Amino acid sequence: MDFYFLLYLCTKIIYRLRFCYMELAESDIRQTIKIRDMAEINQYRKELRDKIIAYAMREFHQRGVKAVKMDEISRGLRVSKRTVYEIFGDKEELLLAGMKIERAEYKARVEEYALAHARNVMDVIGYIYRLQMERNQQVGVVFYEEIHRMPRILEFLKEEHDKEYDDSMRFFQAGVDEGYFRKDVNFEVVYESSRICMSEMMHQQLYKRFTMQELFDNYTLIIIRGFCTDRGLELLDKAIGQL
Repeated sequence: MDFYFLLYLCTKIIYRLRFCYMELAESDIRQTIKIRDMAEINQYRKELRDKIIAYAMREFHQRGVKAVKMDEISRGLRVSKRTVYEIFGDKEELLLAGMKIERAEYKARVEEYALAHARNVMDVIGYIYRLQMERNQQVGVVFYEEIHRMPRILEFLKEEHDKEYDDSMRFFQAGVDEGYFRKDVNFEVVYESSRICMSEMMHQQLYKRFTMQELFDNYTLIIIRGFCTDRGLELLDKAIGQL
């Protein structure tokens, strides 16, 4: 084979390999840009999702769920109604997402306080009472009325109740061990009966005759006082009296 012909073939092969390498490099660059763009899009959608939830929950709390239209939410955030519906299929799905976030944030606040600041179970009860007072000022009674008519919300609340059972029993036992809760109380009965009574109060619409704070003070606090020892009552009265 002619030497120059071999040289020609080698040149063509090298050129072709170089061309393929450049194509691969360009493909990698395009893929990197695509991944980066997708990451930015996903981040934008997450931020938008969080904004929609925050805006909607404020409105739901103040005016009730039914009174707030998806059109209002989209106008308030200056996004299209279609965009809102692409993220949330319907208003109940949006509400459920918001309630899940609120529940997670509430648990995180209580756990952080219990680990970093609380000296005993009575401190935790006092802190929960303060959180409940804040919520009673921010959330209207219509909101509570409406969510108890929504199947997906009721299912979520039931699931949360079931998940919290073991933690609640451990909390009760800690109170007994610390000497603030009575030893002769069946806390399983207290826990289950309290849940049923609260549900019935909502069903009977007592919130139309009394404020949520009145219901909380005259039912929940009475229950708590009932299973406290004298030491527990002393600390409870002190914690509540400081508010």
